[in-house]
Amino acid sequence: MLAPLIANLICGSPHRNHDFDFARLRLAQALYDAGNIRADCFQTYEDSTAILGGNLLVSYTSQVPVSEAASSAIRHYLEEGGRWFALHASNSVLDNRVMPHVLGTRFVTHPPYQRFPVQITKPNDPLLQGIAPFDIDDELYCIETMTDDIEVLLHTRWGGEAFGGRVLEVEDRPLMYRRRVGEGGVLYLALGHANRPYDKPFSHMPDQPDHRGPWDLPVYKELIQRGIAWAAGRRPL
Repeated sequence: MLAPLIANLICGSPHRNHDFDFARLRLAQALYDAGNIRADCFQTYEDSTAILGGNLLVSYTSQVPVSEAASSAIRHYLEEGGRWFALHASNSVLDNRVMPHVLGTRFVTHPPYQRFPVQITKPNDPLLQGIAPFDIDDELYCIETMTDDIEVLLHTRWGGEAFGGRVLEVEDRPLMYRRRVGEGGVLYLALGHANRPYDKPFSHMPDQPDHRGPWDLPVYKELIQRGIAWAAGRRPL
């Protein structure tokens, strides 16, 4: 039997603004179900030795500071053939000018939690074959493209009022994309918010409704499974 792959699962935030416990459990279970994968769990990106020595990287983070050394290690990991499956707020990187250019995008804002349609941008792509358009309850992440080479796989069309006093024009907004980095690459999936009443951006804010986002939808579970298989090198880059 082949030696198991080593996955580095990075899940957490100093701001505790999502239900990271829930996401960690679900992603660890998905890694286990993928078979022949061992998962090591971290809350930051600072263990460069682990990242460089791993076979796949999976993240669900928000505003986690990433040092210059860690940013360089992640870029090197990708350039040498590593793959990173980044979910939801992973592209909200606190005060870091490097990581958005590695990921290819940067989080800007989102409107209130709501239902919206998800369109299949590339239905013939191996990652999306057999998946039909669907509706979802989630935070609709509005992201800024930092490089000109992202390959959009899922999108929605939206415009309106968002947090931070932003008013955004109606346009197609990427929800899943793939980007090559050297011999490896990044697969980013914006969907996947979850929070308990006390998981909120600022502690002085009132508690909010419990949200599970799309995590129990069969189509979302399938996207997670395919994303992990991609990160493990079991699907084409």
